[in-house]
Amino acid sequence: MDVCVASGYRYAPPEFPPQDDGMERPPVFSLDVLADRSLVKDVVKAVISTIFFHRFFPTVRPKTRDLLDLTLPAVDDAELDELINQRTNVLIRSMEVSAGVGTKPQHGQVAVYTVEFYERRPKKNWFSKAEEKVCWEQWVLSVTVVSARTDAERIKLRMSIEAQLQAAVLDIISTVSMKKDHIPPITTNEANPFPYSIIVSPKGETWGARMGIFSN
Repeated sequence: MDVCVASGYRYAPPEFPPQDDGMERPPVFSLDVLADRSLVKDVVKAVISTIFFHRFFPTVRPKTRDLLDLTLPAVDDAELDELINQRTNVLIRSMEVSAGVGTKPQHGQVAVYTVEFYERRPKKNWFSKAEEKVCWEQWVLSVTVVSARTDAERIKLRMSIEAQLQAAVLDIISTVSMKKDHIPPITTNEANPFPYSIIVSPKGETWGARMGIFSN
């Protein structure tokens, strides 16, 4: 499907405590996608995998993933795949619990996934040598889970899901191509020079009692 969706990057206010080293806060890039219950896990995995495809520095084999009428990039790394699966399963479990207790699914439920990349820096300490992780980039993915009642609505929704997914992927590609100056130099021989985390949390109170915040 040859569809070009123009999409630029945008900043959202970062949620970091003030840093006392005089450094600027990391850039925060925001993405928004739609999904229905049957596609939410695949959509979230597709977006997060695309981010890591461009920000995962170990030597790995690239691969692709087909979703709807799109072919999307991914990273062939078992540990990363497991982490992404764990985080996407959080949303699925919360939806299943909601349905299991008889709660009627709400239209437009929103979950927020945050992907953060860090560098290790020496921590100022008079008595010992220690390191601290300092975030140099953050991606915030807002996922709106919607449902359709008729076949016509399902067709229209599926088209909207695909369009927003493609826009998000193009947004990522545009951002990583233009925004490189803030990436810190690699100063370690470790296989993965930049630690990362994937955090999932609810937006608002819809799933506040059922979803926690997780990071690696």
